[in-house]
Parts: sequence; structure tokens; C-alpha cells
Amino acid sequence: MSEIKIDRENTSFMQAVAFVNQTNQHVFLTGKAGTGKTTFLKYIRDHSYKKMAITAPTGVAAMNAGGTTLHSLFWLPFGTFIEDHELKWDEQDGHIYNKSRLFSTIKLTKQRRTILQELELLVIDEVSMVRADTLDAINVILQSVRRDMRPFGGLQLLFIGDLYQLPPVVRDHEWQVLRNHYSSVFFFNAKVLRDNPPILLELDKIYRQQDEGFISILNAIRNNNCDTEMLKELNTYYKPDFEPKEGEQFITLTSHNRNADDINGKALANLSGKMLNLKAVVKDDFSQGSYPAEEILSLKIGAQVMFIRNDTGEDRKYYNGKIGTVKDINLQAGTVVVKFPDGSEDVTAKRETWENIKYNYDKGQDQIKEEVLGTFSQFPLRLAWAITIHKSQGLTFDKAIIDAGTSFAAGQVYVALSRLTSLKGLVLKSIIPTYAIRTDSQVVDFALRSSFQTDIKEILEQCQRSYLAQNLIQCFRWDYLTTSCQEQVVALADRNIDNKVEAEAFWSTMQSNLLTQEKVAHKFITQLYELLKKTDQDVDYALICDRTTSAVNWFLPKMDHNLVGALEEHIKEWQIKKRTKKYIDEAKELLLDFKRKREQLQQCLIIADALSKKDNFQEALEQVQEQSKTKEKEDLVVQSEEGESSKKLDTKQVTLELYKDGATIEEIAVKRGMVAGTIYGHLIHFVGTEVEATELIEQDKLDLIINTIKAHPGKSSSELKMMLGASIDYPHIKIGQKVLENPVHD
Repeated sequence: MSEIKIDRENTSFMQAVAFVNQTNQHVFLTGKAGTGKTTFLKYIRDHSYKKMAITAPTGVAAMNAGGTTLHSLFWLPFGTFIEDHELKWDEQDGHIYNKSRLFSTIKLTKQRRTILQELELLVIDEVSMVRADTLDAINVILQSVRRDMRPFGGLQLLFIGDLYQLPPVVRDHEWQVLRNHYSSVFFFNAKVLRDNPPILLELDKIYRQQDEGFISILNAIRNNNCDTEMLKELNTYYKPDFEPKEGEQFITLTSHNRNADDINGKALANLSGKMLNLKAVVKDDFSQGSYPAEEILSLKIGAQVMFIRNDTGEDRKYYNGKIGTVKDINLQAGTVVVKFPDGSEDVTAKRETWENIKYNYDKGQDQIKEEVLGTFSQFPLRLAWAITIHKSQGLTFDKAIIDAGTSFAAGQVYVALSRLTSLKGLVLKSIIPTYAIRTDSQVVDFALRSSFQTDIKEILEQCQRSYLAQNLIQCFRWDYLTTSCQEQVVALADRNIDNKVEAEAFWSTMQSNLLTQEKVAHKFITQLYELLKKTDQDVDYALICDRTTSAVNWFLPKMDHNLVGALEEHIKEWQIKKRTKKYIDEAKELLLDFKRKREQLQQCLIIADALSKKDNFQEALEQVQEQSKTKEKEDLVVQSEEGESSKKLDTKQVTLELYKDGATIEEIAVKRGMVAGTIYGHLIHFVGTEVEATELIEQDKLDLIINTIKAHPGKSSSELKMMLGASIDYPHIKIGQKVLENPVHD
């Protein structure tokens, strides 16, 4: 992965990084179009030591952010959430979920619970599209799973987005319910945020536009302050009969998909030469609704195209939104050459791969890791004579024809105009009426109520000290260790191992030692609370440093001898006995917890020292952060007899082995914490080799699909679906395609 280049002189950007990495404060990062919100997300992804998950409200937005959807992470049902709603259990209430019904619907497996418990940072990109009730449902789930009644169960949230762009989607029947509980559906009206609003940080350095006059007009539109003169100036770019000259690469921004498709289709048809259909390569679990590019990319030499991804190479020859013309298509080499009118170097584009990921927790490495469920590979291009305003969000154009007619929705004028680098490249196909220059009043009111903080530096340092203090207290919490030990004692009672009586005596002693340490730790936490509850100016950080050092020096020898050393010796002695494999694996997991607690205690010394350094606090804080990034974890990896537990397994192969052992698709889904459709997709991968097609689909359906594919060679899955009708789903078509790939099939 190439290094994200950032502007370190951008104060607001670097302050936002500090809030995310060095505090536990909820943050809403916003900014006008072209201020670097996407760059910020990528930077945090690569430069935060926190265990994080990146989410977005839609599949395509999640794919672009490099994460997963909110609904996938939390298994949220699609409907309306009202925590204390009294259900009538009739048809009208079928889409409404209260707290009880929510928990009876979602399936929180042990692995999914562990992920939510271990997360330290949850990123929600494109938050303008997230509804208030969705955020409240997430809060309820996190508070329950993390057993913490603080907002979001104590988990830090980073909201990223621009409220002046895409709004949440709410149907009329949903709003009829929500209107009694929320003043609007925007995320900032969530109940969980009413008393606990996030810090608002605005990226204010505009990189896309340099023309101060144009920037002023955009700001005026954004804030509902566009006066008659500004509107008059905009409409001087109205040219209804405008046709670009040959070589002028204008893109039309329109309000509807069908208009964009018509413009692209006609322009492509008018080109001479052969049309080539470049089909995406889709592997494993990747839903069609999340495809980040066209499944079938139809191109000709001379077609106007746009890159839909940034170049990840060292030279950065193209960016998301750069427009060029197809110069050559080489199917054998798998390349499309694109040339540009500005004379810049041609780009040889190859297929790029997008990943559909799922988050897992690796206890051995103490990391949230990504598991790839499926991939989508396609050329990072799309036809670019036209695009919808909706899909243009996040893109940059030098020249654009805006053709929205009278169908401007609130905010669409701003989104469309802000794609341009300057007014010089603007052409209006339709007059922008006065009523179209409007922003949702709820958004404007929120911006006025929540004027951005001017004392950010002071707020940041206060939050940093509070965050370190919370971490310090957390280091002396022993409840997780005592609970885990108690679970081991209970499990041992039903286990048949050699020398069971001696093992029970060992765990009785272990439990006694832990309870003794927990009592002392609790007393110290009480002292810390007393020392920290004063105002920041009156807190005696030097005394806290001294008390913490004494406490750590008391705990470490006892950790080493009574816990870590004793359990290591016990494991060494018992792992050679009979019927102890599972017992030893569980003991090793607890040993890992002991070692991690010891590591936390050592970190306390650095935290306490950082808190006491008022003169050079920032430097000390960076030392704490660096220590968190680089701490040694090799000795903490739990190993099994077969090798490291952190070794990555092929997710499809795991499913296949369980299926061969006789487990049903539903049973495997529950065991693996996945949906049945994902398991079904894994098994489809092995059709023709390890799995018979008729195990997954009825013979008559299979025959129908195979005959249809044979009769219409080269047709895409979506085209085949239309021919086959509602009774045949995309996975069924995939099975038919897999069968025909098998060389033994006639």
C-alpha cells in the first residue's frame, strides 16, 4: 500500500488526527467539497494504533471507504427503530423495531460480540446518509454487548461526511412513526447524541477550487445565502444548445440514471469500430448491489471514459474523476490504454480489485483483522459523456455540463457545481431557478446551533488528558481476569482429564490470588478517581505518577510469580497428559490475558509520566502512542499443536470441511457467525469439484438455467436473470455457470 501524502501544514487536518488517535472523544469531521475528507479517512486507516472498523450506510459507499456496511457489522434489520415503542404486532408494525424485538431479530454470535467488545474506534463514512434511529439502534446494541451504559458503550465514534450533500432516505410511512420521536432523520438528531454531541471539526482548506469568486458562490449556495446577483452570474453560463467541440472532454451531470445512460449509450453507438464488452470477474461472496463498477463495461476505441479510482502507483498518473479517451483495448494483455487532451502521458489501465470484507478479532495478535469474503475485479473506468449528480459526489471535473432541469433536490445544485475546479468549465443546459438554491433547513439550523469550536487546542489537550486518565484506570481493572478464571473452574468440573483433582486445586489457588489482587486494584482505582475528579488545573499529576509507580511495582512481581509464572509451569506440566488438548488451549488463552494485563501495567508508567508533563505534554503523549504501536506481541500469540492460531485460513475451505462433516448450511452459518447466503456462496465455489450442483439446487431449475445459458452465450448474469424470472436467483445462475465450466459437462 502506498503512503498517503498529506499536508502537515493543514492545522485542522492534524488536529482531527490528534482527536481520533489521542482521545476517546466522538468526532464529527466535516468540510466542504474538495477539502480532503477521503484523504483523512485513508490516513487514519493507515496511521491509527486503535482497533477499528470502517463502515458506511450503503454497499458502494462501504466499498469506496474500504470497509463494510453498518447493517453487516451490526446485523441491523431494515426498518424503523423506536427503543420504547409499544408493538401491536400487526401489519402496520411489521417494519418497526423496539429494543426487545431488535435483540430477538439480530444474531449476535460469540465472534460478533467479541468484535464489538474489542473495538476501540468505529468509523462511519458518508454519515449524511445515516438516519437518527439507525444510530440509536447501534447505541443500544453496543451498550448491551459492551455492558457499558456510556454512549455507544464507551466506544469512540468518528463520523465523516458533509451534511450539505446526500441526505438520509426515509419513506413516508417510516416518517409518520419517526416524526413523533425525532425533529428530523439526520444523524445529529439521534437521542444518543442529544446530551453527548460529538466534537465538530471542519476541514477548511479547499484543494479542488482556487478561484475565490467561485468559492464564494459555492459557500453562499451551501449556506442558503445565494443572492440575486450571484444567481444571475451563475445563469450567464446557461447555453441550451451547447455542443462540445471535438477533443473537448465535457461530462454531463444529470439528475436521473436513465438520462445519463441514454447520453452514454447514444455517444458510444455513434462511434465507429467494434464494441467490446469487458466483463468483471466476481469471486465468492460479493453482492450485486455493492458492485463498485459496471459488471459489463462496454467500450470502443475513442470512447470518453472516466477513472473511478485513484492511482495507487508511485507516479499517480490518474485520479478518481479524471477523464480521457480510449486509445487501445488489448484483450489478450488485459489492458485499456487511455489518452488525455492535455498531452499528459497515456495510462495503461489494468483490472483493479475491490474486496468485500468482514471483520474478525484475532486474540493472539490483539487485532481486528479483515477477512476477504469475495472480490470484484474490473477496469477502473466508466463511460463519461454523462453521470448522475448523485454518483458524481467525491469526483473532480475540469469541464461539466449540468443538465438537471427542474428536478433539483435540496443540495443538488451545490453537489453538482462543487465538482468543478472553476467556473470556466461550467455549462448549464437549464436555468437554475431561485427555489433550487436551497439547503435542508434542518442542516442549516444544526450548523448555526453548533458553531465550530474556536478553542480547539484547549479542548484537545483536555480530552487527551482525560483519555490517558481513562486508560490508566482501565489498566487496573481485574474483573475480566477473575471472570475468565471462574469460567475455567466451572468448565473443569465437567471435564475428564488426568490428575483432575490437582488441576482443580491449582485453579482454586489461582482464583484466590486473583481475588486478592482485584481487591487491591479496586482500592487503587478508587484513589485514582478521587485524584482525577478535580478540575484539570487542580489535579496533582505528579502525585498520580508517584502513586501509579508504587502500584505497578506492587503488582508486577505478583503477576510474574502468582499468575504468569504459575500458569506457564502448569501448562508445561499438563500438556503431556492425556485428554488435555482443549484444556491446555483454554489455559493458554488465559495466559495470554495475564501477559496482556502485565503489558498494560508497564504502560501505566508511561501514561502517568505523560500526564505529569504539563510543559511538554504533547511530546510525552506521542511517546505513549508510539509505544502502543510498537509493543512486542510475538510472545503473546497463542499457538496450537498445528501451528499459529493467527495463520490465515481459506474461509471457503473451512465451510467446505464443515459441510463434508455433515453440517447443514444453516448450522454452518450459526457456527461461523455468517449469513446463510455467504455459506451458500462458499459451497458454490466447489460445485463441479467437491460439491454436486444438485445438492444446492433442484434438478429442474438447474436444467432450465443451463439451457438458457447455452441458448444465450455471452449474456451477463443480470441479463440471464431477466430471462429466467423471479424464481431464479443470482446464486442459482452462478451454479449453472460453474457446472458449464466443468470440462466433463457436455
